[in-house]
Amino acid sequence: MNSQANDVSTRWAYGSYEDPLPGDSDGWRSLYLRIIEVAPYLDPVELPTFSDPAITLVLNRSFRIDTFSEGRWRGTKYTRGTGKLTPARQGRLIRHHFENQKNLALLHLILPQNTVDLVAAEVPKAGTTLRSFLSDVPFLDDPLITNLMFSVVATLRDGAPDFYAQAVAQWLAAHLLLGPSAGFEWSRSLTHERISDYRMVRVLEYVEAHLSERLDLRVLAKEAGISPFHFAALFTKAVGATPHRHVRHLRMQAAKAMLRDTDKSTLDIALSCGFGSASHFAAAFRRQFLQSPTEYRTSLRSFPLLPT
Repeated sequence: MNSQANDVSTRWAYGSYEDPLPGDSDGWRSLYLRIIEVAPYLDPVELPTFSDPAITLVLNRSFRIDTFSEGRWRGTKYTRGTGKLTPARQGRLIRHHFENQKNLALLHLILPQNTVDLVAAEVPKAGTTLRSFLSDVPFLDDPLITNLMFSVVATLRDGAPDFYAQAVAQWLAAHLLLGPSAGFEWSRSLTHERISDYRMVRVLEYVEAHLSERLDLRVLAKEAGISPFHFAALFTKAVGATPHRHVRHLRMQAAKAMLRDTDKSTLDIALSCGFGSASHFAAAFRRQFLQSPTEYRTSLRSFPLLPT
């Protein structure tokens, strides 16, 4: 995969970088993986296009990256294990906010476009919502992809052969082609600047500040100053999700952050995020992320190259 190695070297040629991962994946033909540590720099950078799609996950505890689109800069705060999906032949103009951090650590995976094309052609389309191309996803938060990529790093170090990389590449392609594109769009719409109704913005800010409290439809409609029925319709249209789904999403994101960044107990996290009990929280977490809170915490902390 020399061409993909060249892609990575070109893409991260600004500032300076170090790759702590051994170069064993250079021998893989079906997947290319690198850990990139970018040193601080000041100016915006225009990233060149890839000939293949790429998944990039942030390994820092928290890091803000701005992307220039539609004539202005849009900032996104990434946390450990979240990132972005960039389709083939699509560049970006970005700037990083290092603040007091020594570097930006990224787990970078290049997925061959021919694998995406093969999966799109071979997977039966009947009864599925399979797409034939990968969408641009500037904010990717998928625990299945995060855990898989962390596992691939460990397997690579153990000397896994290329057929393992081929299986991973095909699974990733199928997962992304079948992925919840509507959910991706909803995540993008949650940026307050994209919502023009000041009443909905006020409710969004209220929800974020009161996650541990009761946040039913009547409470939120009162904050907006309109009837519950009218509020539900306006909120869903503006945000792209029902009030209940939005509250649940923010509570789950807050819970993930606490599991990742603190040593709080499951019960303390549950109560802080508005769940009545640890068991209720654990059941809801497993339904959404297909793993328990403890499994999620263990999977992140077991990865040896995460910056502190």
